Amino acid sequence: MGAFGTTKRSSTRTGTSCAPSVTQPACAKNALHSNTSEAEAEYKAALKLSPQYPAAAVNLSDLYRQLGRDSDGERVLRGAIVASPRDGGVHHALGLTLVRLNRHDEALDEFRKAVELEPHQARYAYVYAVGLHSSGRQSEAMIVLKENLSRHPGDRDTLLALVSFSQEAGDLNAALKYAEKLAEIEPTNQDLANLVQELRRQNEKP
Repeated sequence: MGAFGTTKRSSTRTGTSCAPSVTQPACAKNALHSNTSEAEAEYKAALKLSPQYPAAAVNLSDLYRQLGRDSDGERVLRGAIVASPRDGGVHHALGLTLVRLNRHDEALDEFRKAVELEPHQARYAYVYAVGLHSSGRQSEAMIVLKENLSRHPGDRDTLLALVSFSQEAGDLNAALKYAEKLAEIEPTNQDLANLVQELRRQNEKP
């Protein structure tokens, strides 16, 4: 699973120089430390100035992810939810953080809230459905995906998941239907064309 919907700012800056006596790996390490420290300070300052600025919280939590500090990321995101409880992007980001912390049930609750708050974000529902499926809740995952498809008929990830999950469940007719829909959207995708042909062949078996 992966994160989404919120623009992420890169914490990497260019133009850092080192003295000739400093080795290149050490220079790069020092520059990275300096850049991430500066970025952390900037995001914290933005949050202090405007606690209801969720993008800063999401960016700071992503910085902590890169640094292996997901517990700090969770703390930041929970604070952002207190300030902006109806921001689906923060709930989604918290769900991703909780997955990395191996707290999957809590993550699913956050993914669900993100979908409820921002159903226009197709990615949120897709990630929620994948999480449900991975937790053994396949029928619920299919419901979420079908509802997402009704809102976003051309969403590639949703259609791919429906194809995959339908095949896994042995529902080849449904898998073919979703694959054909996907092939209509991507008519030049040869892999999809091959998949449609294979599913048609399987459906023709007595």
